[in-house]
Amino acid sequence: MDIGLYEILLYLHALCFVYWLGGDLGVFYASGQLLKPGISKDARTWIMKIFHWLDQFPRVCMPLVIALGFTMGSMQFFELATAWLVVIWAITLIWIYFVLTLFLNTGSPEKIAWIRKVDMLMRWVIAITITVIGVTSLMGTGLTEFNWLAAKMLIWAGTVYCGIISRTTMKPFRPASARVMAEGETPEDLAQMKRALYITRIPILTIWGLVALAGAIGMWKPF
Repeated sequence: MDIGLYEILLYLHALCFVYWLGGDLGVFYASGQLLKPGISKDARTWIMKIFHWLDQFPRVCMPLVIALGFTMGSMQFFELATAWLVVIWAITLIWIYFVLTLFLNTGSPEKIAWIRKVDMLMRWVIAITITVIGVTSLMGTGLTEFNWLAAKMLIWAGTVYCGIISRTTMKPFRPASARVMAEGETPEDLAQMKRALYITRIPILTIWGLVALAGAIGMWKPF
């Protein structure tokens, strides 16, 4: 079998799906361990390190999925100028830079405050743009005539919206977690952490379902 550029990109695309879901599963499990009462500060510190480290895989794979997808799509399913691909990959690399910068500077919130704002704005702009492309494509006036591909774009945009929601629902977790790490656990802080995590699991589980659905549509192309 001849392996060309498209096949290599397809493999990387599939690999991103694997690490996206695999990383999220690790974060899901680690987050539950943080809620256990009576564990030591050292144990919680290590769990938090594992939690944040694993969380970088889905955060990096999310933008790579769309960049690889547009690159493959331009090779087989629609026409897209090279200049647009350059723009897409530049945005992807900026997105990944933001992800890694936020991760490496969690202990210095003042250094990354502006990045958090720009990162959130960028997610909204990208998600809305992909939504418009997907909807117009389904209506027959967009980038691609393949409905299954337009549906995948809408599903990917849905994962970004869910990610934005999860950031909002996790906000109460951070101050409670900081107090537990600095002053020791209290029933009130653990309850606040638990409530935030359980609410956040709704958009996270939705992301899992959307990613699985996107993979199925991409493999079977049912419509």
